Amino acid sequence: MGDQGASLAYFVRHGGPLRGQALHHLAVSCMAAMVKLHARGTAGVGLSQESVALGSQGQVLIGWQTSEIRDEGAAADDVRAWADLVVFAATGAKDGDATALPPALRLAVEQCRRPDPAARPRAVDVLRVLLGQSVAAAMASVDGLLSGVNRRVG
Repeated sequence: MGDQGASLAYFVRHGGPLRGQALHHLAVSCMAAMVKLHARGTAGVGLSQESVALGSQGQVLIGWQTSEIRDEGAAADDVRAWADLVVFAATGAKDGDATALPPALRLAVEQCRRPDPAARPRAVDVLRVLLGQSVAAAMASVDGLLSGVNRRVG
């Protein structure tokens, strides 16, 4: 990331976990970029606390390492990596507890951390939840998301 900003890992180690709008901005920025890549047919982005930097102007800088989507597993792994990144940003721990997150963000992260990759939501559906205006809207979106996942799986 060089002069563009400090890696998220460095920032959290030296400045502490992200909270409030800073955490939400990170979550949305990373997910929006992932949605764009997935829409173009690329996945396996290698999202981690080292590949994301926070710029001096508050921007989120992402060093993606992408490859063509070969199966839905790569996209599901990206979604899981995003969830782990958000939890790290909020807790400072690689395997941190999602209960430290605000309710709407926690719901999205918990869905993305499901053990079965086929049960994880698509990036575009997560972004819709993140852009919701309230916890009630997020809950409704997650419920809809889950019913959609259940229809695809079942």
